[in-house]
Amino acid sequence: MGFSSEGTKDSVYEPYIVVLKKQKNGVEVKEILNAKVGKQLSVDMMIIIFRLQIQLDKIEGDLIDPEEAVNALNYVIPGKKFYFLGNRWKEAKEEFMKLMKEGKIHLPPDPNIAEQLKQIGSETPWENYPNNIRALIGSFIAQKFDSRGGIVVITTPKKLKIEKYKVFDIATEFLMAEYARYLRLVRKKID
Repeated sequence: MGFSSEGTKDSVYEPYIVVLKKQKNGVEVKEILNAKVGKQLSVDMMIIIFRLQIQLDKIEGDLIDPEEAVNALNYVIPGKKFYFLGNRWKEAKEEFMKLMKEGKIHLPPDPNIAEQLKQIGSETPWENYPNNIRALIGSFIAQKFDSRGGIVVITTPKKLKIEKYKVFDIATEFLMAEYARYLRLVRKKID
């Protein structure tokens, strides 16, 4: 078994456990586990993660802008499933507010979300929205990009940077949630 992780004294990320079994004619990979989320990754998924690492290594530093993150993710994961919201945040906000006024949005019982929404004025810049509210609002425009669903809208403002390790978290979570759909896409390309 092998274990590897990265991180700081305050935060561990990308912890992986790989279990191998020795056989007569070689070695069999028995399990690849993301210890952070406690889920097994297939070899196919690990290959995608390795390809993502190669793409991110081409960009200097530990931080990248959201558009670079989306480009790297779309390069390694077939189907163009990631979209950078960018300047379309106003359109997303208008769509969200319209649906909310029509009573088509039922917010979770968390009182903080309703309070945060009340505090956002019409002139509030996107980068001043709380992360959870940006994600909430951004998700309502996803249907315009792909009616089948499965789109991940990156709502990080243009002016901000994303830590590279978080891009791995995005990819891992997406692949685990969309694993069956992803494999169908790969099989169609192979056939």
